[in-house]
Amino acid sequence: MSKEEKNKGILHEPEEGLLEKVIKWYNKQEKLINVIFTCVLVIILAILFYTMYWAPKRQAKAEMAIYKAEQYFATDSIQMALNGDGTCEGLLDVIKTYPCTKTADRARFMAGSCYMKEGRLDDAISMLKKCSTKSKLVSVQALGLIGDAYWEKNNLESAAKYYKKAYKKNPNDLLTSVYLLRYAMVCEAQGNWAQAIKAYETIQKEYTQSFEAMDVEKRIEYAKTRL
Repeated sequence: MSKEEKNKGILHEPEEGLLEKVIKWYNKQEKLINVIFTCVLVIILAILFYTMYWAPKRQAKAEMAIYKAEQYFATDSIQMALNGDGTCEGLLDVIKTYPCTKTADRARFMAGSCYMKEGRLDDAISMLKKCSTKSKLVSVQALGLIGDAYWEKNNLESAAKYYKKAYKKNPNDLLTSVYLLRYAMVCEAQGNWAQAIKAYETIQKEYTQSFEAMDVEKRIEYAKTRL
């Protein structure tokens, strides 16, 4: 019998299709796939619960809690702003109770400002560094206050670093020239006259209407003589 005749009597199984392969793979991995799917679903539901219910509710409570402390802060009643008045919560209570809210970030900025007024420079620096507010002006002020604290501590290198961060972050007509000037003055104190001149010239060219620009030309001339 020829080879060709022999092969005629053999039945060949049809090749397994893609769908069949997928089904077979799923049947083998069914438990693992179901576990992964359940975990993903739980994570999604947790995120939705946090963003749509829990976080807004906490934010609303935090706003109610900080109301009186902000009034004390506005009138320079530092201790009552920080610690409350025995009936209403203070800034530190709000930070501790509602740490992940926007209100807590606002409270950190105000608490850092209070520490600055009390001369508690290290506490001010620590508190302000934790402030991550999305407010463009407050974020600049927080960096500037850290610079102020370091300057008062005579840490000129760190003061210059934070003043530079302050004037580079969210440039605006209200605060940028203020921190450019302070940066330049710290550079002068360090003997870094070239950087001081550069900062003064930026004020002169870009913030001509600012209070800091009024005598900046004299500052440039003096810095050039020292350079």
